[in-house]
Amino acid sequence: MFRRAMWAVVVASLIGLAVTRTVSADERMITGIVTAAAADAKEAATVKVGNVVYKLTKDENGKKVAAEAKDKKVEIKGNVEEKDGVKWITVTSCKIVE
Repeated sequence: MFRRAMWAVVVASLIGLAVTRTVSADERMITGIVTAAAADAKEAATVKVGNVVYKLTKDENGKKVAAEAKDKKVEIKGNVEEKDGVKWITVTSCKIVE
């Protein structure tokens, strides 16, 4: 009986892990130049990667990147979501590379 209960817990944990990995599947690493946005803009900044422009969400991390990495090349790790044809990235980490 105990053995079956343990197997049930292991299976439930693996399913939970699979669901968690699926949700964060859009996490990406991008490298580009940061351009700070205007104070009244919906985004904190933008990052251009080739011809693609990502808007940084205006949360604590996005504002920090906009302030500290303006006009610099950065590596940003974060969750990407597309809304109305615009790519938004919620920054989880950032490193200045230039």
